[in-house]
Amino acid sequence: MPGHASSQNIVTVYAAAAGALLLWAGTPIAMKFAVATIDPATVGMLRAVLAGPVALAVALALGLPFPARGRQRSLLIVSGITSFAVWPTLLSVGIGLTTANHAALIIAIIPIFTGFIASIFDRAWPHLAWWAGISIAGAGTVFLIFYRGGGTPDGDAASVAGDLIILAGAIVCALGYVTGAKISPVIGTWATTFWGLAIAAVLTTPVVALLAPRTDWVAVTSTGWLSMGYLAFLGSITAYAAWFWALGHGGITRMSSWQLGQPVVTFVFAAILLGEAITLPLLAAGAIVLAGTALAQTPARRG
Repeated sequence: MPGHASSQNIVTVYAAAAGALLLWAGTPIAMKFAVATIDPATVGMLRAVLAGPVALAVALALGLPFPARGRQRSLLIVSGITSFAVWPTLLSVGIGLTTANHAALIIAIIPIFTGFIASIFDRAWPHLAWWAGISIAGAGTVFLIFYRGGGTPDGDAASVAGDLIILAGAIVCALGYVTGAKISPVIGTWATTFWGLAIAAVLTTPVVALLAPRTDWVAVTSTGWLSMGYLAFLGSITAYAAWFWALGHGGITRMSSWQLGQPVVTFVFAAILLGEAITLPLLAAGAIVLAGTALAQTPARRG
C-alpha cells in the first residue's frame, strides 16, 4: 500500500520536526538559567564541548560515513561550525542581554533566512510572497528590537545589543540549516549531526579553555549544570538530528515554516519558569513577525 507508506512517512517527518522545535523552544529558557552562573560565551561553546565526545564516539561506533568529496566536506564543516559553535554562542551571549521572549521572536524569522539562503544554493529567485512576507516580518522585528516606550517590563529587561546579536546569530543558524540539509541526504542525518558536533567540539574546546577563568565554577548551581546538559544532549544532539532529518525528507523551505510555533511554546515556558511578562507591544510585534514569516512560506506550503 504505497499511499499508506507515504502517509506514515509524512507523519514521521512532522513528528520529527515538532519534537525538535519543542526541544528548541526550551533552549532560551535553559540558556537563561545557565548564563546566571556561567559566562554566556562559554555557555554557547560548552554545548559542543560536552556533546562532541559523545557524538564522535557514536559516529565511530556506528561507522557513520564522513564525506569523501571536497564540496561535501565543506558543507559538513560549515554546517558543524555554524550550527553547533557560532549560532549557540551568539544566542547565549544575546540571551544574557535580553529576554527569552525577545529571543524567541527573533528566532522565529529564521525560516525566512533559511528559505533565502536555500534559494541561493538552488539558484531559484524567491517568490513575490516571500518578499512581501520578509517586509512584514522585518517591520515587526525592527519594532521588537527598537521599541522601548512606556517602560514595559520586556523593554526594560531587553537590550538592543542583545537583540541584534541574536538576529546576527539567526542568519548564521539559517546557513547551518541549509548546509546540514544539503549534506544530510548524501551521508545521512546521523552522520551530519554527529560529525558536525565533533567538528565543532574540536574548534571550541581550546576557546572554552581560554574563557574558563571568566566563570567561577565552584559557584555554578545544579540548575546551571542541568541546563547545560539539556542544551548539549537534548538541544544539540537530539533536536538537530530530528530537524536535519525532517528538512532532508520534508523539504527545507516547507519544513522550516514549522518554526512559527516555536515562539508560542517559548512564551509559555518563559512566563511559567522565568516569570517574564507578556506585554501588548510584545504580542503586537509577535503577531507581525509570525504573520510575515507565514506569508513568506506560502509558496512552499502550496508546493
